[in-house]
Amino acid sequence: MEKLHSLYALAQKTVFGLGLTALVLSVSCTTAVEPTSAIDEAAVAADIIAQADFDEVDDLSSNAMIVADGGVGGRIAGMDDERMRCAVVTHDLENNEIIIDFGDGCTGPHGVTRAGKIIINYQGRRFVPGSYWRVSFDSFYVNRRHIEGIRTVTNISESLEANPTFHVVLAGGKVTWPDGSFATREVDLVREWVRAANPLLDEYHILAESTTSGSTKESVRFNSVVLEDLIIKRACMGPKGGRLPVAGIKEVTIGNKTYTIDFGDGECDTLVTVTVDGESRTIDLSDR
Repeated sequence: MEKLHSLYALAQKTVFGLGLTALVLSVSCTTAVEPTSAIDEAAVAADIIAQADFDEVDDLSSNAMIVADGGVGGRIAGMDDERMRCAVVTHDLENNEIIIDFGDGCTGPHGVTRAGKIIINYQGRRFVPGSYWRVSFDSFYVNRRHIEGIRTVTNISESLEANPTFHVVLAGGKVTWPDGSFATREVDLVREWVRAANPLLDEYHILAESTTSGSTKESVRFNSVVLEDLIIKRACMGPKGGRLPVAGIKEVTIGNKTYTIDFGDGECDTLVTVTVDGESRTIDLSDR
């Protein structure tokens, strides 16, 4: 915990924070346990989608920051990230601004259609302690879901030699579905990037005490806290293109029910163990 507290202290000496975060997962109970209400199940399922949308924004913006690291300006072609190959990426060197413009809509890998703009304003290069980038949106949609909010990612690494570590804050987060229903979320987390010689073996750790809160699609309040570091492996791609933690524990409270979610022992799978009211059940999230 001392390491995490010191990282937060360093963040306060820099700028605002923000970035990636952890997933709130769907839960179900055995018949021996008081059944989870339908509204809770629907709420958590919708929250998975909302969290995945914001996590992807973190990933896209981090990859787009490569052009800032290289000092390349103007219209950028041939981005390595295949999700951005149908977008127009421009870099305003003078104003430290990167815009990823998906136009009226373009479909990328796994059949995901994105529209509108992701706007990134930054200060410094992403791996330098004290640097940060702030992400906002202009009519941005993912599969017709409207994404809003301000995400700020601050590098709070202890040195250039240490694993890159980022304080991530989401303010005013909101996902609106085509039917007008919406979910809100606020995020405050610390993410450590454990880099490998082969980038495909990189890991991302969401550190203990990281939190998420908000309201679900059904207007039910929720909050979650990471109890043991969540480990996300880049090599562990889910069947629908997403990445779930493969280890770690978090606690999620929805309404008056509290669930403990164990992501496993590091194997690349979509299985989690959910415990509520002293009863446990293993569920498969592959269909999420």
